[in-house]
Amino acid sequence: MDLFEVALTSVSMALDAMTVNATNGIKEKNMSFAKMLFISLTFGIFQFLMPLLGYLIGSTFKQIIINFLPWIAFILLFLLGIKSLIEWIKERKSKDAFPSPKKITFFDVIIQGIATSIDAFCIGFVYLPLALNEALVVFGIIGITAFVLPLLTIIFARYLAKYLENWSGLIATLVFWVIGIKILLEGIL
Repeated sequence: MDLFEVALTSVSMALDAMTVNATNGIKEKNMSFAKMLFISLTFGIFQFLMPLLGYLIGSTFKQIIINFLPWIAFILLFLLGIKSLIEWIKERKSKDAFPSPKKITFFDVIIQGIATSIDAFCIGFVYLPLALNEALVVFGIIGITAFVLPLLTIIFARYLAKYLENWSGLIATLVFWVIGIKILLEGIL
């Protein structure tokens, strides 16, 4: 097990969650620290569990499942983008001079956690040659990284919220769609 490779993998696995969490911080600028912790912890847990699941399922079903993963992630992120776009359009049409702050719901967090960790499922296949205890260490490092980096990102994004709040729905839409297209292209190319 090469620790440099594990570190790079961990950071790359956390990038999608960081991007989504930046958007979350912009959308809900008055988010409590407890909620930030919960959202980031959700990303970390999914980034730990998905490669573990991939590892446990093993190579038997690899060829069947791996072909659909990019499409699943793309569809989930595309739907999240549509939801954000609709909310943004409704907000723009609203006559309310002081729109209520946007809230990230529990359902949003779970869908984001799943969508940003589907590619982590495939990482489980990469580490099949390792013994289970070694693989658990790798997946633990990935999970911790996917908790810490998105947490730092959402904290920073809160400070940007006052400048970007009128555009947060559109930004979220574009982020979800770009990540979805990226995952889809990586999966089919």
